[in-house]
Amino acid sequence: MGYRKNLGIILIMTSLLLLGGCGWSMLMTSEERAAVAFKSGTEAYEKAEFSQATGFFRQVPPESALYNQSVQMILKIPFQRGMQAFEMQDYDRSVREFRKIDKTSPDYEKAQRFLQYAIFAQQQDLYNDLKGEDRIKALGIMAEMAVELRDTDILSNSLETIGSELSQSSSASESEELMKMMENMISVTEDPEVRKNTLNQLLGDFKKLHQNPNLRPQMFNLIGQIKVGML
Repeated sequence: MGYRKNLGIILIMTSLLLLGGCGWSMLMTSEERAAVAFKSGTEAYEKAEFSQATGFFRQVPPESALYNQSVQMILKIPFQRGMQAFEMQDYDRSVREFRKIDKTSPDYEKAQRFLQYAIFAQQQDLYNDLKGEDRIKALGIMAEMAVELRDTDILSNSLETIGSELSQSSSASESEELMKMMENMISVTEDPEVRKNTLNQLLGDFKKLHQNPNLRPQMFNLIGQIKVGML
C-alpha cells in the first residue's frame, strides 16, 4: 500500500508539474523531485531517447535514495546506443559507443563481446574493398578474430570465404597461407556441419592442390584433421 501511495503522489506531482510549470515543483520535496526525474529518465530510456534519459537521471542528487540506480542507468546507455548502431549496421558508431563503456557498467562484458563483433564486421567491409595481397592479409586478420570469437556462424562464413579464395588462388604461397588459416579455424570448430562443408570445399580443389607437391603434405594433414573431428 505504501508503494502504491507514493507512486500515486509521484504521478499527481508529475501531472501538476506539467500543468502548472515550475511553481508546482516548489511544493515537492527533494526526494519527490528525484523520483519524478528518475521516472522520466526511465520512460525516455525505454523509448530509446537516450540523451533525454541521461539528462533526467543526472537531475537525481547524490543524497537521493534513487541516486545509485540513476548512475547504473546512465552507465547502461552507451551499451544501448552501441547496440542500436550495431543493429543498423553502423559499425563505426557502434565501436565508438562500446569503447565508451566503463568497466563498472553492468553491461561491460556483453559490450566487449559485441565490440569484437563490430570490429570483425569493419574488417569484413575492409576485406571486401581490397584486392591482391592486401585482401589476403585482411582475410588473415578476420580468421584470427573468428578463432578468438569462436562463433559458429562467423567460423562457418569465414571458412567458406577462405575456401573461395583458395579455389581462385594461383600462388602456392598464398594457397599455403589460406590453408593455415583453415587449420587454425578448424582446430576450434566443433560443429560437424561446418567441418563437413570445409571438407567438401577442399575435396573440390583436391586435384588443383595435389598437383603442387609442396602443398600435398599440408593438404592431407588438413583433410585428416577435419575427418578426425567428424568422428
